[in-house]
Amino acid sequence: MKYFKEILLVEAIIFGIFWITNEYIATLLTFIAVPIFFGILVVSLIAEKIEKSKIQKEYFYLMAGLALIPTVLFIAMFVVNGGTSFDWSTD
Repeated sequence: MKYFKEILLVEAIIFGIFWITNEYIATLLTFIAVPIFFGILVVSLIAEKIEKSKIQKEYFYLMAGLALIPTVLFIAMFVVNGGTSFDWSTD
């Protein structure tokens, strides 16, 4: 995990661009990506506790960051926009 900080930065930039350009896609990706990355992190931590492996600590930081960054951006945009109705219809 040589480039885990760069991966997290790229994810933050991509999610930031989505939040600026298309709130619907950003929300959808957040609601999909966060549970997936969090689930991978939990399963990895459980497996690590059962049997030690040679996985570096940066992997766990990466999984936590991949779940945390979209969550933080979602909360920030929710506060900045004064909430959302989750109604993206174009009627």
